[in-house]
Amino acid sequence: MLEFCPDTEMSRVSGLANELFEHVLYDEEPTYISDEATLWGVAMSGVDEVLARLRAYYLVPVSLEETQQLPLYRLLVLLNERRLTAANCQTPHP
Repeated sequence: MLEFCPDTEMSRVSGLANELFEHVLYDEEPTYISDEATLWGVAMSGVDEVLARLRAYYLVPVSLEETQQLPLYRLLVLLNERRLTAANCQTPHP
């Protein structure tokens, strides 16, 4: 019998995952993604290309090591938090 790893955390960030596939991994089809998967378990494009797309879309720094070491759900949360923090820092205050 084929067993899959849980996807509980990925389900919690499904909106962020959909955003990733729409804007960064747009030439790939989303599939089942377990909580243990990293970005490189789902991205089929080259490393430099994917990192450039991530940085261009989220407008925040991200390292190769982060994309290799963090489970995808944690990477998505991290990128979103950095994006929100950067946006708040750029908003002029009266």
